[in-house]
Amino acid sequence: MTDQGEVLRLASLEEAPRLFQLILRRITWLEERGIRQWERDDYLTYYPLTYFQERVRNGELYGLWRPDGAPNVVAVLLEEDDRWPAGGSALYIHNLAANPDAPGAGERMLRQCMALAKAMGKDYLRLDCGRNNPALNDYYERLGFSYVGPMEVGSYQGNLRQRPLL
Repeated sequence: MTDQGEVLRLASLEEAPRLFQLILRRITWLEERGIRQWERDDYLTYYPLTYFQERVRNGELYGLWRPDGAPNVVAVLLEEDDRWPAGGSALYIHNLAANPDAPGAGERMLRQCMALAKAMGKDYLRLDCGRNNPALNDYYERLGFSYVGPMEVGSYQGNLRQRPLL
């Protein structure tokens, strides 16, 4: 799948550290702006590099790659997620982080994920985002991800959002 020359594909084990660096860049970007979506210490406790390496082994770590081979976006894509109530077949997005220097890359990644989910015969593309991040909630709402309900995992309080794939 391509968009503006970018390709959505599974990451290799050798690429996991590069994608992890993209996540660290996004965390720094959030901190510099006072946005509390991912708290560095808490996030890295739950999602260290080894977590992403395991996602590679499970065929779940994806990157949106530029023509020069650099990643613009990273995400974990799951076919099951116990945070969600039963109902409908879905592809679930987690750990989505876009390159701060690539405007629009996150939206392009979401479009690529929608196309992938449709090709897999899914009914929905689902994700969660921090309850305390109104700008991100508004962003997902504008992209057609409707609010489904609240969720909590440990100290993280999020909103479940989904977009139907028509």
